[in-house]
Amino acid sequence: MAADRMSSAWAATSRRVAAAIAKARAEYAAAPPPRPVDPPVPADLLNLLCRIGVALVGASETSARVQEILDRLSRRYGTDNIHFMVLPTAVFVRTRTEDGPTVDMLDTTVDTLPLDQIAGLYRLIDKIDRDAPPPAQASKELDAILSAKPGSPPWLILLGQVVLTVGLGMMLNPGARALVGYVVLGLVVGTLTQLAAKIRLVSLALPVVAAAVVAVLAFGFPGTLAGGQPNQLLIPAIATLLPGAMLTNGTIELANGSLVAGASRVVYGINMLFLLAFGLYVGISLLGPLSDAPVSSAQLGWWAPLVGVLLIGYGHSWRSSAPQNSVGWLLLVLYVTYAAQFLGKTISGPLTGTFLGGLVAVPAAYLIQSRTNAPPRQVAFLPAFWMLVPGGISLTGVSEMVLHTTGTTAASGLEVVVSALLSVMSIALGVMVGSGLSSTRPLPVSTLIGSMLPHGHHHKPDPDS
Repeated sequence: MAADRMSSAWAATSRRVAAAIAKARAEYAAAPPPRPVDPPVPADLLNLLCRIGVALVGASETSARVQEILDRLSRRYGTDNIHFMVLPTAVFVRTRTEDGPTVDMLDTTVDTLPLDQIAGLYRLIDKIDRDAPPPAQASKELDAILSAKPGSPPWLILLGQVVLTVGLGMMLNPGARALVGYVVLGLVVGTLTQLAAKIRLVSLALPVVAAAVVAVLAFGFPGTLAGGQPNQLLIPAIATLLPGAMLTNGTIELANGSLVAGASRVVYGINMLFLLAFGLYVGISLLGPLSDAPVSSAQLGWWAPLVGVLLIGYGHSWRSSAPQNSVGWLLLVLYVTYAAQFLGKTISGPLTGTFLGGLVAVPAAYLIQSRTNAPPRQVAFLPAFWMLVPGGISLTGVSEMVLHTTGTTAASGLEVVVSALLSVMSIALGVMVGSGLSSTRPLPVSTLIGSMLPHGHHHKPDPDS
């Protein structure tokens, strides 16, 4: 009897084991195949892509645009397991390995690269898109681009600052007596900017110091430098210190959902505006009670803004070291942008003008980049973008509030803030729409028709449409 019970128990155990083995085999057969291990990403490729991302941030590209370019370059090198996160202050990269994900980063700066370095950077990106050279070789070329000295010598950079200031003044306020003030203040700000590049203490205090010196000279000698209207000298004199690119790119990034990048840019731009306003306040306070000067109403005429745009083009090309043989292309984009801005301002007001200017500048830069000896899109676009002076109205408003505190003028603070926000948003909206028009490809006719039909009734696309 004991033997029979042991035999029955053994048989039951055997059946259970056999059933468990059969179940395990069925589950294994139904399970998806194991995920292949991602190939390792070479360290020199990661370093190259991170450094290109940092350089693109220095070229005033938005975070989304930088990430798009980096993703494209990584696929060109045959890797699809690299993920980027771009911020105005750092570029983060994440890769998948056998041991799990790894994260690396490289910090950036807020300084804008010279135009010749930006042109070299985009030529390198085009070369990678076309030939995919070894990452080590591409890194050496990137080193040569970023370590090269500016194409313009210091004296030409200073002259460019003066010419740029005069050009902006002739476009915004073509007063005959103000030309002397534009030259003097452009020379002063240009000298301070070059000192800031060599002395860190001056660099940290540059917005406050430059604004204070400009205020002292403009309001201390209103008759000699400004024809009795010193407030009109402020914008052209400090235009190169305005955070227009930061504010506009930040607004674009907020609209695109890049909250961290957009918020940090906007906060930085607003902080820079208030530093400039504080400098104006300090300069005006040092003068004490302001005396009235005879106001000159002599204007240069209708041709002054056109000559101003010409001076802006040459001033930017000298100050920002534009590539050789690119001035003509820059002037073409500048005049097209100015015409659109003038048309919009004439039809509906300044906000429409800045919107149309931003909208036209991007497609114009895209159109010329395919021409022989034409500069890359970003090189042609940046001078036109800076000509719109996106932070100009903002600084004007902040300076009016500062002058209001000193009893010089009476401006509504709420009106100033609303005007500043609307000005930045009009530029950002124009640039976004212009970028969308430039990058959108026409859809096939069948795709357009199919998208209009109800679900379930789409016709099969015609491959020849």
